[in-house]
Amino acid sequence: MRCYVNNHELPHLLRLSDNQGMGLGRDVIANMSSSEPDPDLLLWSMSEDHDFPEAVRSMLPMLNPNDSKDWQEFVSPLVNPMEDYQLHGTEHQSPPPASPDAQEGAELAPTAAPTEQPPARAAPGAVPALESWPGTYNFGVTVKTPPSAAAGRQLPYVYSEAAAKLYTDVMVAVPVAFRTAAGVEPRALAIRATPVYREPHHAQTPVRRCAIHRDAEHAFNTGEANLLHVLWSEHPQASYEENQERRSVTVPLERPAPGTADYQVLFKFTCMNTCVGGINRRRLMVVFTLEEIDSGVALGRQAIEVKVCRCPHRDWRADEKRRGQQLKVPVKRRREPSPGPGGQRGRWMVEARSEAMYNYLVAVRDNLEQYDRDRAPAAGHDPVGDGTPVTLRRQPTMPVRADLE
Repeated sequence: MRCYVNNHELPHLLRLSDNQGMGLGRDVIANMSSSEPDPDLLLWSMSEDHDFPEAVRSMLPMLNPNDSKDWQEFVSPLVNPMEDYQLHGTEHQSPPPASPDAQEGAELAPTAAPTEQPPARAAPGAVPALESWPGTYNFGVTVKTPPSAAAGRQLPYVYSEAAAKLYTDVMVAVPVAFRTAAGVEPRALAIRATPVYREPHHAQTPVRRCAIHRDAEHAFNTGEANLLHVLWSEHPQASYEENQERRSVTVPLERPAPGTADYQVLFKFTCMNTCVGGINRRRLMVVFTLEEIDSGVALGRQAIEVKVCRCPHRDWRADEKRRGQQLKVPVKRRREPSPGPGGQRGRWMVEARSEAMYNYLVAVRDNLEQYDRDRAPAAGHDPVGDGTPVTLRRQPTMPVRADLE
């Protein structure tokens, strides 16, 4: 039997070796990957007929014999040293040399290429994917917007279906609906919500909560333990995780309520887009990922943009107006030429607000009609006329505005 001990235990074990008649060899075991010995590990040879644990217990007064935990932590590395150093034999022996035929066969045998399994989820330093991916389970996400109250009060949030963007106030519970294909077993699946930045130059930066809102004495944080998370969930089984400052919240996938096709979970945001030291006016996205609970493999992904502000409806209307102006293509109207002599004519109505305005418009009409008749070519004459100058009758002065009204 062989045991490995440290140098600071050597004086006690030397005395134990002299009293019990056990041979202590100061042989130093060498590491398997290096030929140099490790001076902190000593090899102690002992025959099988000695009661080693009881002898060590009696000769080491530093240990409390009544404390089983203290005793077990000390003796276990001495009795079972191979477990710590992953040595499956009692001695480190070099394997026997292989025969020439075996070496030749090993050289000719094909070597299988090592296969690397893809990671279950993206590394924290990687750029998060924001593209929609329903996956095999047809995973979908939307925000439920119930009708406004009868009193005319607006909801503290609004969702734009066209832009897939949520406008909400801070610390407002927003119902997010999840949908999967029919026949999916939800017990082995979970939904992970991760806030990320949309711009590529900020995508690798973790979303942090500002110093004011993460203060433990803030009114928002009464009775809460996840002070650093920007996104909270009101699900009773919500799990908050952090991986290199990339924080996320996971909720289990459940079956929809009877009579509904969606599974709804309430989420709320604990920091605003304008908070200095936090989001700091950067465009915020929330990536919802459908994952397997055991392996963490992603099965679907959807992302929506979020703006946390004090006036969600005002910002929503401003963005919709801006978006409509960008989509609207200006059309230049062509000016239709006025019909000349012999052209198509029609009847047009002009509204007159007073008798004086009516009389003036009638006089203008008569004058213009006489002008057209004088310019019209007579039968058998030149189309431009017989050369007789056309005399226009001078109209009276335009009545004053008071007379027209």
